[in-house]
Amino acid sequence: MKLQAPKRILAEDFSEDGKQIAGQLGGLLNTYNEELYLLSSGNMNIADNLNQEIKILTIQVGADSVPTTTIAFQNNLKGKVQGMNVIRSFGNVSVNSAPFIEFSESANVVTIGKVIGLVPSTDYQLVIHIIGN
Repeated sequence: MKLQAPKRILAEDFSEDGKQIAGQLGGLLNTYNEELYLLSSGNMNIADNLNQEIKILTIQVGADSVPTTTIAFQNNLKGKVQGMNVIRSFGNVSVNSAPFIEFSESANVVTIGKVIGLVPSTDYQLVIHIIGN
């Protein structure tokens, strides 16, 4: 089902006794309805409209799945990070299984504790989808 473009509320579409209220309602609702229509027509993006974020992390893990260097970043979301998904890996590298990220968060700083599923001693660039609460 495709959403129809919203019809604007115009004072001139109403009789004399309804023009004032129609103009006031149109002023409040027309812009909102148009923005909602644009968002629902494929123009929504993660950064501006959802409590989610995409980050690219350069990482290497040891045999214990712990990063060989500290990987930490600022949480820019509203509230705490609820979870992360690896959505892409750059480079000519493979993984053992779908990567799973263990992390902690303190004072809006997220620290990666483990990335399970990566080949040890191999450099990765991972695209991470970070989900807020």
